[in-house]
This record gives sequence, structure tokens and C-alpha cells, in this order.
Amino acid sequence: MSDAQTFVRSLYTAPGRVVAGRDGLLDRAAAAHATLFALARTRAGPSLLQALAPIDAYLSGPSPPAEKRRLLCHPLFIEGLHALAPFSAELQRWHDRVTSCPHRPPPDPAAVASLGNVALEIRLRADRTWSGRCDLYTDVLGRIGFPFCDWSVYLPADRDQLPAGRAVSLMLDPSRAFWRLGGRTDDPFLIMPRNDCLRMLVDNDGTLDNRNWTFPDAAVRPKLVRACRLGRSAIRYDPVGIPTGTAHAGITGGLLARIVEAIRRDSPAIYREFRHYIRAIRGFEFPRAKAVASFSDPTLPGVMGVSVAYSDADEPCLDPFCFTWFGHEMGHTKDYLCDTILYARGESLVTNCGEWTAPIPRYGRPLSIRTLIQIPYVHLYEWTLLMDFWQANFRGLPWAVTGGAAEVGNDCAAEIEESFDLIDAHADLTPVGVAAVRHFHELYAEANDRWQTVRTLA
Repeated sequence: MSDAQTFVRSLYTAPGRVVAGRDGLLDRAAAAHATLFALARTRAGPSLLQALAPIDAYLSGPSPPAEKRRLLCHPLFIEGLHALAPFSAELQRWHDRVTSCPHRPPPDPAAVASLGNVALEIRLRADRTWSGRCDLYTDVLGRIGFPFCDWSVYLPADRDQLPAGRAVSLMLDPSRAFWRLGGRTDDPFLIMPRNDCLRMLVDNDGTLDNRNWTFPDAAVRPKLVRACRLGRSAIRYDPVGIPTGTAHAGITGGLLARIVEAIRRDSPAIYREFRHYIRAIRGFEFPRAKAVASFSDPTLPGVMGVSVAYSDADEPCLDPFCFTWFGHEMGHTKDYLCDTILYARGESLVTNCGEWTAPIPRYGRPLSIRTLIQIPYVHLYEWTLLMDFWQANFRGLPWAVTGGAAEVGNDCAAEIEESFDLIDAHADLTPVGVAAVRHFHELYAEANDRWQTVRTLA
């Protein structure tokens, strides 16, 4: 077996197999992110160096390697690295390689604080008495989240300002915490006791209340939202895009918890991987959606989004096979991490990852070659989940599945086969890419053998 084959087999393991330790995916990804962080500091300007200094000190310090790995692989840390791409040529090259973001708007100088949330939590965990100012920056949802904390601060949109990409400062003195927009020194939008801020950011205390909080800026009313654990797993549910005034956030959360529990019962091997790689599930309710839809973002590996639509009678509109999409997004998360590991080694699967196909009838749109090369591996996870559930008679689901599994499985197999033809037609494979596609063919053949057995015995 060639070195390339051995390498890709160690990255793209068969569905349900978790490799821990030095050869595990998260350890390799952590090392890659540490290298990217170090490169971000190379030739960085004074403001960026200042913003990254607390994180640099932490990574250079005596904290246990497992704790550092937890930070380096946290979705908010990775998201922050991507946001810093305009300030670092190396980060920009990495960002362009592993995402499909062709437009590069002029960098917002305040975006150097994109890892300010990470720096703040590290500072306070190391020294609860720390006082001073920390600059922060809202994400695309208008939120500031913290890596080891379930709380996030959400700034709703107003008439003149989108919630995304807003500079925020937090000033801590010995008794109070002052949250302000940008570099303003006038009224904060939130003042809370210092101890409440520490209980939120350091202790992750879920019993906070706002009795001693004030909101002096009438134009900015923040919301503090706390993610909750999904059932017995450590995966968090974060209802970030569900309208208020209904019970839909709770219903969606309960639905997601039941699906995760069903995966634990009916597909224990995939569940072990799922809880290993997925940190949070974000809940949405998109207008006029007809069924559950799932999605993920290469800048946030470990976070999946799920949209649940509701009928006029407030009933969730469900696809009975929506559980397979959880495998789909986990497969994407592994692909995103693999892409970064490959980049750190100076490798890639294709040389034309930024090119696009013509419109593909199955999808009704073109696909980037970067996405195309991911299809076989991602859909193997969907297919494996379907087979596991079918063999378990779908017993873990909170709804009955009375038919249609064969059609769904056959379509999944067809989609993988079509992707191989599209890869042959459009992808300029590197030697590692050739080895990877050969490996995907082998995994597909094994899955197809099992599929024939499952269909026969069902």
C-alpha cells in the first residue's frame, strides 16, 4: 500500500470508526489550527498581535494538551481564524482553499477582534480578578459566543445597522461589567455585576437572572441566550433562528433530542462519531420551508444547522428520513477538518477545487469541485445511518416509518455513483486525490454489499 493510500485511509475512516490519540482526526486538526494561528501572528500588525496575545500565551503555557486541543478544534476558534483571513496572507490562502467564498470585501479594521471572545474567556479562566477592556466582534448572526460557555450575547438588527460584523467592547472593573458598541464611551447597552459576568463566562452558570442588570442604551436591547444539552449527550441545542412568540423553539429542541437519542439506540457506532465531532445543533425556521433541512459551513466545523417548518396548526413538517441528514452534516464536518489537515501538509485532493461544474440536474445548480469531491464520503454516512435504522426497525424514532426506505437507499447509492462519474469528468486529482477516490470506491463497494443484504432481509 502506498504512503498516499495509508494517509487517506487514516483520515477518511469508514463510517462509525473513531480514531483517538495522535493519529486521530481531532489531534491532527488541532495541530493544523495551531500552525495556522502561529502563521497569523507572522507579520501581523500591532493591533492583531495585541488581540491574539492572550491566546498565544495560553497555547504556549502549561495547560494540558487535551485542553488545548479542545480549544484549537472548537468551532468558534476556527470561525475566528477564518474571520482573520483578510489580515493574513497565509490565513487567506487557507480560507480560499477550504471554503467557497469568491468575494473579498475590504477588511473591517474592527474584525481584528474576531477572536476576542476566545481571548476574554482564556483571560478570565486564568485570572478571575482580571480587569480591563476586551474588544469583541459579532458573527454573521449578530452574536458573540464563547468557546467553553453555553451563553451568547445577541444584538438584534436595527434600522441602520446589520447585526453581523459589529464591534463590541467589554470593560470589567472590580465591581461591574460594561458592554458597549464599538469604541463608544457613552452609555453601555448592558451593565451587569462583575460576578454575574464571571458566573456566565467562567462558571457557565445556568441560573443567572437579570434583576441587577441595567440597559442604559434604549436603542440597543441585547438578548442573552443559553444553549442547552440535547438529552444525555454533550451536544448543545442553540435555537438561533426561530421566531419568538411561539412554542416552536422548544418543540424543535425536543424533536432534535429525540433524533439524537434514536441515533444512539439504532446506530451506536455512528452516534459515537457524532458526539465526537458535533458540538452544537442550531435550530432555524425558514419561511415557507416544507420539511426539515440541514446545512453546515466549512468555517464552523462541528456546528450543524437544522430548519424545521411548521404547519398552520403548529405541527412540525417532517421528512420521516430526516435522521439521515445528521450523518450527512457529520460527514461534511469530517471533510472540513480533513481539508485543513491536507492544507497544513501542503496537500489537497484536487488542484481545481475553486472551479465549478455546469448545472447538475440532480441538484438544479452547479457545484464547486470542492463540494463535488466530498459527495461520496458524505453520502456514505447517510446510507450507513439508513441501513442501521432499517435493521433496527426504526425503533428509536418518535414517528413510524412504514415504507420508502428502499427508494431512499437506492437513491443514495445512485447519487454516490453519479458523483464518481462527475469527479472523473471535472476533478483534476492530485496523487493523494487519486488515492482518496480509490478509497471512496472501496468504501462504497463494502456499503453496497451490505445494502443488498439489508434489502433482502428487510
